[in-house]
Amino acid sequence: MTANSERRPAVRSKCLVSAVTFVLALPAISAAQADPAVEVSAVPTPSCIAIVLPSVQGVDGSAGDVSGALRELLTSYLTGPSLRTIPLEARLLSQAVEEARQKGCDNILTATLTRKRSGGGALGRALGQAAGTAAWYVPGTTSASGVMARGAVIAGAQAVSTVASSTRAKDEMRLDYRFSTLDAAATARPVTLKAKAQSDGEDILTPLAEKAAEAIASAATKR
Repeated sequence: MTANSERRPAVRSKCLVSAVTFVLALPAISAAQADPAVEVSAVPTPSCIAIVLPSVQGVDGSAGDVSGALRELLTSYLTGPSLRTIPLEARLLSQAVEEARQKGCDNILTATLTRKRSGGGALGRALGQAAGTAAWYVPGTTSASGVMARGAVIAGAQAVSTVASSTRAKDEMRLDYRFSTLDAAATARPVTLKAKAQSDGEDILTPLAEKAAEAIASAATKR
């Protein structure tokens, strides 16, 4: 018997052990590849923006309804794969920061809308009516929470339409907002955006909200 013949059983034994080890490892490899947790962990967590109910100045009717409509408009632009928003109940900045922290949100947004009319009108009143009644005309809502959630979205869209229909040439709107991390909320500098209607029926609120949202989204996703 040759030396090569003597080594063949040992070689076969090693190959068999390697093959068995690989086969036994296949379930673990497949499980790791198919594990949803592995895939989910690779998806970045969306940046959270806590939105304080905006303040409004120079409007007729219910200021609370106008504020709600503006917050819904901002929320509609600040929602996406890399962004999420939460509404805050607290109105004082210190309390709003604490509420945002408790809800696990790292950023906060405050805003003030100021309207300067070129003539008479009932912008605020019309907005209040839109926000107050739209929920009752939303189809497919069976629960109180469903009516409120869907109604808020419709109210925001309806409010913007009402603003545009009541706008007159030379009407002016100014949106002041502060966006920052929670730790910098007290010292954040305001950003001011202005728009003036060039003709009757022009929507100047949506472009203001969109422009602000673009800057806010850019800043939030870079953090």
